[in-house]
Amino acid sequence: MVKSKWFIAVAVVMMLTACHAPKKAAVPEKGTVAKVGHLRRTPLSQNDRMRLSYLYEEAARQKMLGNHVAAFDLLQHCMEIDSAASEVLYDMALYRLMLRQDSVAEKLLHHATEADPQNVYYMEALAAFYLERRQTELALPYLEQMAAMQPKRTDVLSQLVNIYSSLDRPQDAIRVLDRIELLDGKTAAASYRKYALYTSLQDEKRAFDELEALCREYPHEMSYRLAIGNQLLKVGRADEALQVFEQVRAIEPNSEQLQLSMLQYYHDTGADSVYVGLRDSLLFAPQTTNDMRVQLLRGYIGDVMDDEKTGRTRVHDTFDRLDSIQPRSLDLLQLRAAYLATYEKEDEAAFVSVMDRINELEPANTQALFYLIQYYGTHKEFARLEDLCRRGVLTHPEELICHFYLGVACYQQDKKQEALKAFEDGLVQKTEESRPTMVADLYSIMGDVLHELGRENEAYAAYDSCLTYQDDNVGCLNNYAYYLSLQNQQLDKAEEMSYRTIRLEPNNKTYLDTYAWILFMKQRYSEAQIYIDRVCPPDSADSVLMTDPSVSGVVLEHAGDIADKNDLPQQALRFWQLAQAAGGDGITALLPKKIRQIREKLDNGDNGNNGKHGNIRKNRKNRK
Repeated sequence: MVKSKWFIAVAVVMMLTACHAPKKAAVPEKGTVAKVGHLRRTPLSQNDRMRLSYLYEEAARQKMLGNHVAAFDLLQHCMEIDSAASEVLYDMALYRLMLRQDSVAEKLLHHATEADPQNVYYMEALAAFYLERRQTELALPYLEQMAAMQPKRTDVLSQLVNIYSSLDRPQDAIRVLDRIELLDGKTAAASYRKYALYTSLQDEKRAFDELEALCREYPHEMSYRLAIGNQLLKVGRADEALQVFEQVRAIEPNSEQLQLSMLQYYHDTGADSVYVGLRDSLLFAPQTTNDMRVQLLRGYIGDVMDDEKTGRTRVHDTFDRLDSIQPRSLDLLQLRAAYLATYEKEDEAAFVSVMDRINELEPANTQALFYLIQYYGTHKEFARLEDLCRRGVLTHPEELICHFYLGVACYQQDKKQEALKAFEDGLVQKTEESRPTMVADLYSIMGDVLHELGRENEAYAAYDSCLTYQDDNVGCLNNYAYYLSLQNQQLDKAEEMSYRTIRLEPNNKTYLDTYAWILFMKQRYSEAQIYIDRVCPPDSADSVLMTDPSVSGVVLEHAGDIADKNDLPQQALRFWQLAQAAGGDGITALLPKKIRQIREKLDNGDNGNNGKHGNIRKNRKNRK
């Protein structure tokens, strides 16, 4: 085959025109080149020729240096001197494509081709322009001209075959395939394609003649002879197909492809017992190759799954038996995973077991790795998740998700230093191509760990980095805001961040509690009460509050503190008592004292009715 620059030209034009929408254009008559005006060329003076040469060479130099604005301006000056200079037209067309001025670029490419009709590179660019926009009929005449000018360009001829096939012009496609065979000789790919084209023309004789010619060209290649038998079987000529198979058997009796062909023959002719016997014999034979075994197993699954009662049991038994023959076959394991995902979606444990084995045999298999990460993370199996991710960061150090979940697994097992190292190692791997949300999540949870380790300034720096990559990362916004409020620092910034979280997730009780608490810290108690009431409604049953996973002991203590500041002592006492019963990290040491003091207040007859918030509630009642 002749080495060609065709694919380079196509790639260049496609690169320059990436993301452009196809443009409609008038389709020329069959076999003609589209006309876009005519060039009128005025003879140039000697001075103009010298100026044109200098400016064009300088434009080419600026283009090589990457100074495209300067190159474009110089080409504009060249166009003013001679608007019919083919090389100027071509270079300007490429710049117009970069500027997404497709209609102008198309005209310029046409004019360049008209100005220099023997320049095959201009034709390639114009053909590529139309192919990129799937305007194959417009590209067709240029490809035909190129094939005529350079008859040994098999790459162009192959493109013509594809176009004629897509346009349902089989005769033209066959004509071009004949030209390819004159250059490259008889090939299986060309012969099979011509067979399909003759079949589409319902010319069965020529279709089989094509395969026969291939067999004569390669008389010792039995796969071509089998192809004839398989095609005969497909068109219902089973007796003739059997004769072909017997001819192959006489030469290659142990051919796997022959066995598969015979298996199909028995299936199509209704010889069920022979078919099943041969299938099972091949399926479990130790000498059967892995590829053939998988192929047979696919057919077996399709056969037995017609019986819903016994199908699953038979398939599992077959997989188990094959597993004892080839316990380290990735292909069989992947097929078993596909079967489980298709027929037994409810058996997640079996699917996980298979994916574990795939991951063990093929650590580079990211599909299995990512599935297992998700599964173990969702099911909170953190020890297994840690082991999986430690292996993952060794085989896929560039995958930030492995570092992220390794850190999560360590953190959940109270291995904070190891978690921090996992996040730091992951951030070392980030690149400009890394998913920004993944980088943001790494910074966010790293900030949480740093805060728990007492390294507040570093934690806030990590949160700031997170928001640089994803300014609406609600987890980071909430935690950042809450930690600032606990230190009574930058409360305006904390309020702004917290308010964004409840705008993004207005029903999230954790975020509502944070916002209420920041308002509390800013002594805006009435506003804080509005938001904490959405978290801990005063009229809700104690059992409901205590069983709500979003309402922790800390949240209940916050609700009590806010109620106390709004002169609602009964409500404050209730929430503080519930907080004491719930317990957990974050409960203040002052809680017992607060409960004792509010009880004393109530015992003295102060129930809060004269308080500001109590008056508001009485007014609401009166309005009703």
